[in-house]
Amino acid sequence: RIDENIAANDPVRIVNTVVDNLNLDNFKKLYKATGRCPYHPKMMLKVIIYAYMNNIYSCRKIEKLLLRDIHYIWLSGNEHPDFITINRFRNRVKEEINTVFTQLVLVLADKGFISLDVEYIDGTKIESKANKYTFVWRKTVEKNRTKLMDKIRILLEQVDEVIAQENSMKDTAVEFTPAMLSDIVNELKEVLERQPVTKDKEQKKVIREKKKQVRELEQYRDKLMEYDNHLDTLGDGERNSYSRTDPDATFMRMKEDAMRNGQTKPGYNLQIGTQNQFLIDFQLFPNPTDTLTLIPFFHSFEQRYNRLPTVGVADSGYGSEENYRFMQDNGIEAFVKYNYFHKEQRPRYTPTPFHAESLHYNAGEDYYVCPMGQHMNRIGTRRDKTESGYITESARYKAQRCEGCPLRGSCFKARGNRIIEVNHRLNQYKRQAR
Repeated sequence: RIDENIAANDPVRIVNTVVDNLNLDNFKKLYKATGRCPYHPKMMLKVIIYAYMNNIYSCRKIEKLLLRDIHYIWLSGNEHPDFITINRFRNRVKEEINTVFTQLVLVLADKGFISLDVEYIDGTKIESKANKYTFVWRKTVEKNRTKLMDKIRILLEQVDEVIAQENSMKDTAVEFTPAMLSDIVNELKEVLERQPVTKDKEQKKVIREKKKQVRELEQYRDKLMEYDNHLDTLGDGERNSYSRTDPDATFMRMKEDAMRNGQTKPGYNLQIGTQNQFLIDFQLFPNPTDTLTLIPFFHSFEQRYNRLPTVGVADSGYGSEENYRFMQDNGIEAFVKYNYFHKEQRPRYTPTPFHAESLHYNAGEDYYVCPMGQHMNRIGTRRDKTESGYITESARYKAQRCEGCPLRGSCFKARGNRIIEVNHRLNQYKRQAR
């Protein structure tokens, strides 16, 4: 027996048993019905999972272990796929691995190790293998694209052909596209080809100048196409940067910055949900801040298990009005801190008496009382939109008379009477969090 020297409680036996009981019907559609008989997908999946468990990710190393290590030989049934086959299988099942992960979590829930009622969420940034000097920044692209548009307009004004004038002077604020510039270039070339051959030096010089302008216009067209491709990759306001060699990666600051100079590197924001030390959900995000990832991460949980957790636990990086409201509306009990939560818990912490949250608030008549006892009446509402499109509302209150107040220097330093902005809904969520 090959497994004679493998212990009965060895992890390789757990991998073998678990994978044997998984439903891998979706793997069949990845193979053709004709051709050479492939290696069994369950055997290949067992080998790769066991190798990953032992921090082995190289296909060449896995190939050698299938010939040398008794655990891999038993797990593969003495089959010997080469490194190319292993890598091809790994890439082929990249999308299906997500389903395998979900099945494994459901097995844990069925066995009573987890309940899927509580989800502990946190994130970390992982660096991409992309070159750190292949960055593309949204602001730089937009600035250079605007400059290029001005150059194109100036160049078309210099071209005195009728077709160029019609396209460029119809509207001075026209937004040029690569297709539009291609049409102008083609029509200018046709006009130049119809020019009669001449020996006049002045006319030759004019034709050379026009050909030079056409070539320059072609270069501008190609550059405009490049900028448009960059903006398409970045999307509509979702990301501010990406890497040319790994377009999915966004430049962000990493925790393990040895130089401590805040250098940005291409990477991903990996969000992980756990329970009883088991991973129950994961997802990669291109945005570096955790605040915008909580709601999509809950949607990911719902898509996996057709339900939401009843309790959500996260640190202060997720404490925003939008996230609190989502959890409240969906019946998720929120154990989520907000910024300054830890600062408020310090023994020596004393709140600033002039801060808006320290002022007395009369909820019945909707006014605040300043440290001098003066009423601050409501004067309006300010609305702001977050990056995700959520609308926040802050009530504005204004003091009646701050002139000559002895506390003015400590209270505020702006001209006129003091105005404060208070987000009542967020303050209510903070009280619940406390």
